[in-house]
Amino acid sequence: MKTPVWSSFDADWYRARYAFELGELAAADNAALEAHYRNEGAARGLSPNKYFDEQWYRGAYPDIEEAIRQNGFVSGFDHYSQYGHEDRSPNGLFSEPWYLSRYPDLTRATLDRSGALNGYDHYLRTGDREFRSGSPFFDPQLFYNDSLLAPSPLPDNEPHPASSIPETGAFATLLAAPHEADVRRTSWYFDAPWYLETYPSVRKALRDGLFQSALQHFLTNRTPGQFSALQWFSESFYLDLYPDIGEAVAARNFRSGYEHFVRFGCLERRRPHPDIDLEAYFHSGSVREDIERGLFRDAFAHWIARRETQAQSLPPLDQSEYQRLAARRAEALIALLARRPLDFSFSGTPQLSVVMHVRNRFPQTLAALSALRCTFHASTELVIVDAGSRDDTARIERFIIGARVIRLESDATHADAMASALPHLTAQVALWLGQGVQMGHGAVQAALSHFDAVGGSGRKRVGLVTGRTVRPDGRLLEAGAILWRDGSLERYLEGAAPETPEACFSREVSCGSTPCLMVDRALLGVLNGFDRTYDSPAAAIVDLGLRAAALDAVTLYEPEMLASVDIVASEAATLEASDRATLRSRHAECFLTLPPPAPSLRARARLGASPRKRILFVEDKVPCRGLGSGFVRSNDIVRAMSRLGHQVTVAPIYSVTEPLSKIRADFPPDVEVLHDLELKDFDRLLTERSGVYDCVWIGRTHNLERLAPTLLAHAAGLPMNGIVLDTEALDAPRTALRAQLAGETQSSSVADAVSAELAYAWLCQAVVATSALDADAIRQAGYANVMELGHMQPVRPTPAKWAERRDLLFVGAIHEAGSPNHDSLVWFIQHVLPLVREASGADIHLTVAGYLGTGVDLSSLGAFPGVELLGAVDDVALLYASHRVFVAPTRFAGGVPYKVHEAASYGLPVVASDLLGRQLGWRDGLEIVSGPVDDPSRFALRVASLYADEEFWGAVRVGALRALEDENSEKSYTVRLNVILQRVLAASRP
Repeated sequence: MKTPVWSSFDADWYRARYAFELGELAAADNAALEAHYRNEGAARGLSPNKYFDEQWYRGAYPDIEEAIRQNGFVSGFDHYSQYGHEDRSPNGLFSEPWYLSRYPDLTRATLDRSGALNGYDHYLRTGDREFRSGSPFFDPQLFYNDSLLAPSPLPDNEPHPASSIPETGAFATLLAAPHEADVRRTSWYFDAPWYLETYPSVRKALRDGLFQSALQHFLTNRTPGQFSALQWFSESFYLDLYPDIGEAVAARNFRSGYEHFVRFGCLERRRPHPDIDLEAYFHSGSVREDIERGLFRDAFAHWIARRETQAQSLPPLDQSEYQRLAARRAEALIALLARRPLDFSFSGTPQLSVVMHVRNRFPQTLAALSALRCTFHASTELVIVDAGSRDDTARIERFIIGARVIRLESDATHADAMASALPHLTAQVALWLGQGVQMGHGAVQAALSHFDAVGGSGRKRVGLVTGRTVRPDGRLLEAGAILWRDGSLERYLEGAAPETPEACFSREVSCGSTPCLMVDRALLGVLNGFDRTYDSPAAAIVDLGLRAAALDAVTLYEPEMLASVDIVASEAATLEASDRATLRSRHAECFLTLPPPAPSLRARARLGASPRKRILFVEDKVPCRGLGSGFVRSNDIVRAMSRLGHQVTVAPIYSVTEPLSKIRADFPPDVEVLHDLELKDFDRLLTERSGVYDCVWIGRTHNLERLAPTLLAHAAGLPMNGIVLDTEALDAPRTALRAQLAGETQSSSVADAVSAELAYAWLCQAVVATSALDADAIRQAGYANVMELGHMQPVRPTPAKWAERRDLLFVGAIHEAGSPNHDSLVWFIQHVLPLVREASGADIHLTVAGYLGTGVDLSSLGAFPGVELLGAVDDVALLYASHRVFVAPTRFAGGVPYKVHEAASYGLPVVASDLLGRQLGWRDGLEIVSGPVDDPSRFALRVASLYADEEFWGAVRVGALRALEDENSEKSYTVRLNVILQRVLAASRP
């Protein structure tokens, strides 16, 4: 163990800090100053270095003064050095409990490896330079950003002083110049300028040298209730509103009401001020999402940050102004491309043919082609059809290399342009691209992928692909179009935000209307391009799609085919009466099947004529795979439904907490994920989508109970014979086991509790159980319509052998304290792990990985020898490949443990509780090793025996893999799900 950084006496700092107290002694040598500290200064309350604040320590821990008097400690620093460093904090800007709780990877094992005595020692050695935070009152990233924005006192050719912060550390920088806390933002919980302006006495104390900064005064003054940290917290209001906090402050459990608020109250969303409602604010806008993504710790910090950093709102611009700005932007390309022309030359067969119909608007043409070339680098055949342009388009060859330019008269139409280009197109797919239409990153590849795909599950082949187009103002132009029975055309979601959930999934559509259309080249030839009969380009595009549909080729909307449109013709989506009449006449049979133009039918009309069955999938949260706790299984079900050819809409009861990028990566592209939905929105959702769904799949019994009144209120528009309850895991048996462990008396039997839990199951055509045990319990409650669907877990054993592995592994999501995973982990670390280490005689470590819910603190477990806390990890396969034994000591649970299936699928043998063994139906010593949770010694022996016996280890590994192959393969899982759905869908048909 290295000497702690905070333990040394710093003579230079001592001399500068206490120059007034030292008088002439300040000129003495370092040895004399250290002697002064040890003989006098320590007892007088002086600090030995910049890392420890003696006055703060004595004030924060009232027992210290008594300990100094009674127990022979010379000072607070003496106490901290001997005992306090284990769990107490050295100053107001570093909290030992906060640091270890905030960073669960800093276990005792981690600190030992780094040579750090405690969390503070680690922070000073490495954590500070890693931009870790040691206190809510010091945010290193915020301090760094604010420092960089400050004017530099150095010449322009020298680096900004703040540029050294990543190397030296933000905390070290502040300690070296504590007055910086008065002019830089150190956190969202303290406002130094306001504090100094509000309390003139503090300014005087700083001038007199009694304190080094306003923040130090706030943290160390002896009358904390008289000073507010910032304008938006009222000590009197808070204590009056929450009398229990006032009692805790009076008992000296907290320094002030504000200390409680920062540590707990803001997380509980208590009100800090009469004008602030944190609960309402938390549920507004993106606040909850920002907090869950780690951008802010709590709603109060978010509120303060938004208030101080929000830009002054700009006056709205009309579309013409946005288009003018886009044109100015495009003009800047002319000089650039004159020197470096775009190169579209190619050899062989191109991957894509592009047709552009242009007339004047030269800058917009260059903008579209520049974006295309920048975002799609594969071989591209470019055909430009110029309809008598009189601007620089006439010499476009000087700006574009390798393009075929066809010159037509100025009255040439879009149909003429396509007809003249068609004989020259040699790629298998053609893109019809309008002037000013700029393709986004990956847009072309996303659209092309649909022409390479082979249709399945009864899906027709793709003939055309239209995309998500965005106006110059950043709002949607359309996300596919809707063709109504009267011949009118509606741009779906025009004016909505591009990330609107309804715009972010692929689907069959009636048509598109924008000049950004990808078409199968052979189909385009058969159809002979656009029909010259139509006056408007939109009508010609609609007609092309309808003629393709008559040949069983669908138009697909692909949201990843994202394009911005610099030119928006207001009449483009308004079909002339003559065009509407022509469309109805030529496609009379098709129009008979189209819906009439009614807003209530929009949710169905947006899906075109797709025959796919539509399923509403309800869960607690959007089931991202990283959430664990049954959400992985739900995600697998959604994916399987998509593979079976169904159109799935995911509707969460609670609003999203995961980043949108993660959500989209976790689901098939044709699944609609209503990430902005929550329980209160279901009435609106079911009103807007009356008659849309063929099946409603509800995950978890409590969600059926919550939704039952809403479902009954909308019964006329729902498939009341097509509702499925997926129990995921019955709660009643789990609750009974928890009560048994706690020695509590149950007021009702398990059977009665199951019946109560299934109180609304009579609504459902099918009740799905994850295990045979749960299925039997449901049948005993009187429901015969029970079907089993466990987990999908394809086998993928990692190659590492027994001798190449070491240590134990626990993987599981912990959403809240006291949950099954949390309970089992605490029990195992406290009662079993020490026995395993003792029995094996080896330094066996336990690695703990998995999602942690907000407020879950595992730092106390990290203090145990051999425990490694990783939190959520991106790739668990690496953990399964390197560890020797997986432990699942669950003491109460329902359903089937996904984590056991997953570990076994990677070839990692499992020691689990007897409970999990029964739920799985696996045999002890063959597919799994079971241990009793009421006997830590016996459980430890089971772990130790599997860990030490290579032959036993190999046999259990093989047995589990064989069981998974038989029961949980993707094929068998999809078949079981299909049986359930076919039964339900057959019953839901009128």
